[in-house]
Amino acid sequence: MYKVDLHQRNETVASALYNLKESIRIARSSKDHVLCLVVGYGSTGGTHKIKTAVLEQLREYKSKNQIRDFIIGSEIDIFNANYQKLKGKEFLDEDCKRRKNPGEILVIL
Repeated sequence: MYKVDLHQRNETVASALYNLKESIRIARSSKDHVLCLVVGYGSTGGTHKIKTAVLEQLREYKSKNQIRDFIIGSEIDIFNANYQKLKGKEFLDEDCKRRKNPGEILVIL
């Protein structure tokens, strides 16, 4: 799994989206199936703008078949409908499943 932090200090939405695109490219070239994006909880420090923009961009990538699927860390639960519909959930490792971090977005490539 390739992991990248998109909500570093003084990060703008534009730079976070650029880093998202580059991270997907790098993860694919290294043959990773899962990209873990640290976007923060979205409640303080302006990270809600980054999280919202990243989720919107991922929806667009999914609709254009550029990624297989994605899920917010807190939705990783066998009883959650989004997790049940997740394509490629077999690529998630046990550590991801245990953390259930709402500040992470897991992208299945």
